[in-house]
Amino acid sequence: MVRDRTHFLLVGDEGDIAMIHTILRRLPVDAYGQVYIEVDGAKPLPSLAMPEGMVLTWLRRDSRVRCGGSAHDHGALAAGVIDVWLQEWMPDADAAEEPYVIWIGCTASGRVDLLYRDLRARLPMLHVHHPHYDSPR
Repeated sequence: MVRDRTHFLLVGDEGDIAMIHTILRRLPVDAYGQVYIEVDGAKPLPSLAMPEGMVLTWLRRDSRVRCGGSAHDHGALAAGVIDVWLQEWMPDADAAEEPYVIWIGCTASGRVDLLYRDLRARLPMLHVHHPHYDSPR
């Protein structure tokens, strides 16, 4: 079944907040989807205006402590969210034909970088953006 409107996924870190805010302001008023931003929880979290159908989740590195007692590595939570989202919304390659737009930031994370490249290779028809690869050099 093909949806009649686009499903958005925006994933980034504190360095991507301005870009994500710009993207959110440009989305249609009836846009729906998810926004995940991985941050250092010690800093105040900004308020982001977004369409009513978008849901924002802050992924706080310092509040999700691993068994060893240290905070998660940069990009680990973002990569985990992308993995889980793909399993839920795109369990097979046919699901990529539905209208999805995915923006993945977190360019300082090698793990997220590898995940992005794997996603592009497996699902080339998917509408995916990553600032590190999509910006002119």
